[in-house]
Amino acid sequence: MKRFFYIITFSFFFVVSCASNQGNVNYFLKPKSASKINRVAVLPFMNLTTDKFSGERARDFAITALLEKGMDVVPKGAVDREVRRLGVPSGFFFDVNDLRVLADVLKVNGFVQGSVDEYKIERRGTYSYPVVAVTLKVLDTNGNVVWQASGVKSYYSTMGRLFGLKSEDSVVALQEFVYELLKTFNSKSIKAINSENVKKSTVKTVEQKTAEINASIVEK
Repeated sequence: MKRFFYIITFSFFFVVSCASNQGNVNYFLKPKSASKINRVAVLPFMNLTTDKFSGERARDFAITALLEKGMDVVPKGAVDREVRRLGVPSGFFFDVNDLRVLADVLKVNGFVQGSVDEYKIERRGTYSYPVVAVTLKVLDTNGNVVWQASGVKSYYSTMGRLFGLKSEDSVVALQEFVYELLKTFNSKSIKAINSENVKKSTVKTVEQKTAEINASIVEK
């Protein structure tokens, strides 16, 4: 009987945990192009929400996450100063010429852009929880996207609702989700993937040459 109780309890908490923190992440990557980027400027983020601070917060979180990954990141103040000097409308929409000018002045070979697409508190009865949606991308100096990740995440917790537990703080939720997206942009992993692709290409070339030599021998 006691064993049956433990099984039921475990099953309940397993189902409850599966019903928490629902979300999805999609990403795109060009390993060869992304592996060349080692110094970036994080441009101002677009804020598509009603919270006026969410864009700047997400940008700061992205800068910190990239620094933790060992990326060389231009200080935000220096980037903002050059963006203002360019006179870019709203500070968000950059054409290729703008990016090339910034790349030359800031001595970077890549840019990070982003947007906070959703940042709100939802409620079910008396229980409230944050929902965040973010898009991040890395561009080369010609404006080509070499990496992009986007997704939405709900911090709803069935256990929290049932037992009256406090949900994740909205600022912490935004930080966690930005970090989660940037996990798919790991410079070391990208270089490893690129190196592996080069090795495979080299092996294939050697095999092709060997096959050509064997074919010529057979013909003779």
